[in-house]
Amino acid sequence: MSEGRAAVSAGDVPVTDAATDAAIVGAFDDSLSAAATQADAALGGLLSEMRDAREIRGSFAERTVIHTLGRLPARRLLVLGLGKPAQLDGFRLHNAFHFAGATLRKQGVRSVTAYVPEEAIAVAGDGTTAAARAVATGILLGNFEGDLNKSERDPDTAIDSVVVAGVGHNGAIEAALREATVLADATNLTRRWAAMPSNTLTPRLLAESARTLYQGTGLEVEVLEKADLEREGMGGLLGVARGSDEPPVMIIVRYDGGRPDGPRLALVGKGITFDTGGISLKSAGGMELMKFDMGGGAAVLAAMRAIAALRPAANVVAVVPATENMPGGHAYKPGDVLTTSAGKTIEVTNTDAEGRIILADGLSKARRLGATHIVDTATLTGACVVALGHVTTGLMTNDRALAAMVQGAADAAGDRVAELPMFPEYDVCLRSDVADMKNTAGREGGTINAAVFLREYVEDLPWVHLDIAGSGWNDQSDQTQIPKGPSGTPARTLVHLATAFASL
Repeated sequence: MSEGRAAVSAGDVPVTDAATDAAIVGAFDDSLSAAATQADAALGGLLSEMRDAREIRGSFAERTVIHTLGRLPARRLLVLGLGKPAQLDGFRLHNAFHFAGATLRKQGVRSVTAYVPEEAIAVAGDGTTAAARAVATGILLGNFEGDLNKSERDPDTAIDSVVVAGVGHNGAIEAALREATVLADATNLTRRWAAMPSNTLTPRLLAESARTLYQGTGLEVEVLEKADLEREGMGGLLGVARGSDEPPVMIIVRYDGGRPDGPRLALVGKGITFDTGGISLKSAGGMELMKFDMGGGAAVLAAMRAIAALRPAANVVAVVPATENMPGGHAYKPGDVLTTSAGKTIEVTNTDAEGRIILADGLSKARRLGATHIVDTATLTGACVVALGHVTTGLMTNDRALAAMVQGAADAAGDRVAELPMFPEYDVCLRSDVADMKNTAGREGGTINAAVFLREYVEDLPWVHLDIAGSGWNDQSDQTQIPKGPSGTPARTLVHLATAFASL
C-alpha cells in the first residue's frame, strides 16, 4: 500500500546545506524557529524584514513560499506558521505540515526537507520520535489527491521524498518514520474511499477492494453475503438494505498477533456507502456528501492494513456491515419492527437513523467472534456535528480504562476526541411500547441517545463509541485551520490503539 507515495528518511543537515527542491521551516506568532533563523541569516535578513512588514506573521497554517534565488541550496523555502507555542499540540502539528505538504505538492515540488521545531518536540507525546512521526505524517497527508475522477488532470506532482531534520538520526527515529509512512497510507486510503462516488464503491465493491488490499498481508478476510446474513438472522442490516438494489455485505478481517488465549480487540465500522435517509428522506442540499457515510468502515479497513504492516503483538478483528440506505417499494419504514441477530427488537421511528441499526448486528457479530473489548466508529449523528463541529470526534464509553487507552491513541495520532456523558438518566430515552427499544428519541441529546442504543449490543464488554459525523469530513470553507474534505479520522487512532492493546 502506497497512498503516501514518498520515501521518508531522517537527516540532520542544516538548512544552509539542504539541497532538496524545498525546505520547510517554522514561524510562531512571536518568533522564528531555529532553522528559520538560520535561513534568515543566509537570506540577508529577508525573513526578519518580512516579519516587520507583517508579510510573515506566524499565524497557524500560514504558508509563505520564498524563492531563494541560489542563496540557499533549496530552490524554495516555505515558512510555515505554527501559531502560539502554547497552543501547539499533535493535532495542530499534523495539520500544519499537512497544509505545507499540499501547498508544495501543488507547486510541483518533488523533494522536501522539513525542520522540526524544538517547540514541537516539547509538546509531542513521546518527545522527539512523536514529533518526527507527526511532521512526516502531515507532509504525506498533503500528497492526497481528490480529483481522480476528472478526465483532464494536472500531471502527477506528488512529493516523492521527505527528509525530516532536527530530530537526530537513530533507530527510534527511523522506526517512527516508517510508522509515519504506514499511518499516512492508511489515512489517505480512508480519505480516498470516503471520497469515491457511491456508484463506484457499492458495498460489494468495497468488499472487493478490501480483499485486494489485504493480498499478501496474512490477514484473514471473510465476506458475508446476503444469504449468510439471512442465516445469521441479521435483521437490522437486512432491514436497512431492503430499499436498495445493491445487496448488503458484512466484511470481517482477522489479525492474530497476540497470545492465542489473549484479549481480542474488535474494531466495528459503519459502512453505509450512500445514505438518502430512506423513507425519512434527507433534504437535497448536501446529500451528495452522503457517499462518505461509510467513513467509519473505511477507517477500520484501512487501519487493519496498517496493523498488519506494523505487526503489534495484539489480536484484532474488524467488522464492517455495509449497505446503502435507499427509499423504494421494499424499503423499511417508520413503524416497522426489526429483529437483530442478538434477538433484540427495534421499533423504527426514523429510517435516517440507520447506522446504529446496522451496527447492532456488527457489534453482536464482534461479540460472537470472541471480542473482549470493542471500539466502534461511525458517521452517526448530525447532533455530534452541532455539538463538536468538524474538529473533534465524540467519544462515549462504558469503561474508563478503555476510554483512557483510546484517548492516548488519539493524542499520539493527532486526532481530537472529547467525551460526552452517559448518565443513567439517558437510559430511558429509547423505551418503546412495541419493541425492546426505539432507534431514535428525537433531537435532544441525539449523539448520546445513539450511544445508549449501541451499548445494548455490547452488553458487559468494555466499549468505546467514536462518532465521526463532523470530524470525518470538513465541508466548511470558513474553517481554515483544518484541511477541507475527508480527514481519514480515526484510522491512525485505531492503529495506535492496536499497538497499545498489545500491552494487555
